[in-house]
Amino acid sequence: MSKKHIFIYSFLTLGLIIISLVFFYDYKSKTKLKTINNIKKKNIEKSLIETAENSTEKINNSSNDFAESTKIENVNYIAMDAAGNKFEIQAKEGQTDARNYENIFLTKVKAKINLRDYEVITITADTADYNKSTVETFFKNNVQVNYINHKVESDKLHLSFQDKLASINENVVYMGNNTKMITDNIEIDFGDKNTKIFMNNNDEKVFVKTIY
Repeated sequence: MSKKHIFIYSFLTLGLIIISLVFFYDYKSKTKLKTINNIKKKNIEKSLIETAENSTEKINNSSNDFAESTKIENVNYIAMDAAGNKFEIQAKEGQTDARNYENIFLTKVKAKINLRDYEVITITADTADYNKSTVETFFKNNVQVNYINHKVESDKLHLSFQDKLASINENVVYMGNNTKMITDNIEIDFGDKNTKIFMNNNDEKVFVKTIY
């Protein structure tokens, strides 16, 4: 092979190498650019999703902020079960729960319980939380229960009218039948006509005093 032919072959080989490098660099640049664009696109999509989520959260929070309670004067609710037992609660003022309109906060409260085979039971308290759906009531502060010649004073009373259960607790004082009793808890089951009197601490005793 002549030197001339060798030179031509060398030139052609070099040209092919250069062309290959150019195409390889161009393909790599395009691939890198495409990858960068994909990353940017994903970041933008992620940013848009996060922005949307934050906006939704802000909207939900704003909706909660706009929730308002309703103030009612001279409240009166009556509930009656299938057996004819009746519960009536009155209050000088009531305010609905802004987040649950089934709940209403009452002040200057008076309630009456009319149960079969029972005389009327009255309950008074400074405040009460009443649920219109479950007829469940939490009486609080200066609670007084009166039944015939029996009287109970306490700080709290939980009444479940549906279950016919009453739980009286905190600074409980019973007076009646020439007896004064101080205890932590009195639980009354109106259905079974059972009453349980006990202290929070088993080592402590219920105080009972007979009055002549």
